[in-house]
Amino acid sequence: MYSTPFNIYSTPFEMVQLSAQSEISSRANLVLLIGSSLLAILALGPGWYADDVLAPFHWHYSFFSWVCHQDPTRSFDFMDAQMAVCSRCIGIYGAFALGFWLKGFTAKFEIWPARDLSLRLFLLFLGLTGIDVLFNALDIWTNTHYSRLLLGACFGLMASLLITSRDCSSINS
Repeated sequence: MYSTPFNIYSTPFEMVQLSAQSEISSRANLVLLIGSSLLAILALGPGWYADDVLAPFHWHYSFFSWVCHQDPTRSFDFMDAQMAVCSRCIGIYGAFALGFWLKGFTAKFEIWPARDLSLRLFLLFLGLTGIDVLFNALDIWTNTHYSRLLLGACFGLMASLLITSRDCSSINS
C-alpha cells in the first residue's frame, strides 16, 4: 500500500487517475467559462457596436430567438438598443457565466457544495421561476424587469453551481 501521513490514495494508480480526471474537469470548466461568457456578451445585443437603425434586424436577435421570446416590453436596453434576450434570460446567461468565473477563482478553496445540495438549489430556483411565469400568466401578480432578472440570475448561478459541483461519491471513495 502506498501511503504517507498526508496521502489519501491507496495506490499510485489512483493518484494518476484522479489527476487525469482533474485535468479533464479543468479543461471542461475552461470551455464552459469561455462559452458561457461569450453567450452572455452576445446576449447584450448589438447596442455596443451597431447603428440604431440596423440594431432591430441584427443577427443577435435571430440567434437567440429560438430560446427567448424577446418581448421589447420585457427586455432591458443596452446603449440605446434592445438586448437580444429578455430580462430573465440576461440574468440566466450572465449569472451562468459568473458561476464559472467564481469557480475558477475559488477552485482551491473547496467551498462549492456537494452535488445533491446543488441539485436541490437548482430545482428550487427552477420551481420558483416556473411559479413566477405561471402566476404572471394567470394575472395573480405582475413581475417586473428586476424580479425577472433576479430569478433568472439565481437560476443561472444554480445551473453553473450544479455543473461544477463536486460529486460526494468520488470524494468519499
